[in-house]
Amino acid sequence: MTSGSCWPCRIFAIAMGYEDLNDHQALRSDPVLAVLTGRPPSADEPLASSPTLCRLENRVTRGDLARMSRVLVEQFIASYESPPEELILDFDATDDPIHGNQEGRFFHGYYDHHCFLPLYVFCGSRLLVSYLRPSNIDGAHHAWPILKLLVQRLATGVARGADHRPRGFGFCRRRMMKWCDRHGVKYVLGLARNTVLRKRPSPSCRRPRPSSPPRSRRCGTSTRSSTRRRPGIAARA
Repeated sequence: MTSGSCWPCRIFAIAMGYEDLNDHQALRSDPVLAVLTGRPPSADEPLASSPTLCRLENRVTRGDLARMSRVLVEQFIASYESPPEELILDFDATDDPIHGNQEGRFFHGYYDHHCFLPLYVFCGSRLLVSYLRPSNIDGAHHAWPILKLLVQRLATGVARGADHRPRGFGFCRRRMMKWCDRHGVKYVLGLARNTVLRKRPSPSCRRPRPSSPPRSRRCGTSTRSSTRRRPGIAARA
């Protein structure tokens, strides 16, 4: 089988919930999967086996991953007929549980299990970045360079000629905030709680009254109403 026929087999299997390569020992004879990949069901010519797909995945290089990531951004830009007034980038790190002794397996104290710690970037409901990382790192690892690349590309593409520059939201890290301030990118960051913030909160950090809408959904994200404020930090302590 060629790589062009192997990739659809692997992609459709993952979409159906069969993430483990071992599942393909049975799926390679599945008639429905054969039809989805554009091949007639045949017992004499099964689909790719688990070892074949494993070798295929291990051929992927960093350059291939970069080009795949670029497709998400370019499709997002192409979806706009005219520049939007603003773009809100939502950065979020979450856990991806690991089962078995997979490469890059580490225990994460906050999530209390072995997992990966991928970084996702959304603009509304549209996925712009899906970056797989091990969990033995800082949750904001590589968030700043990803934000920089996104803002630079969006500013020359979908946001060209717009009244407002893209507004990126990340994690509370000095280099990221300094870069945003220098380039006019507004941001809202979530601060981790500590004794100083609890004793001396600024007016923007105080818990809102019950009748007032919350300033942010959770640490690391924000609502549209929070972006109407001047550039700076809006945190909940």
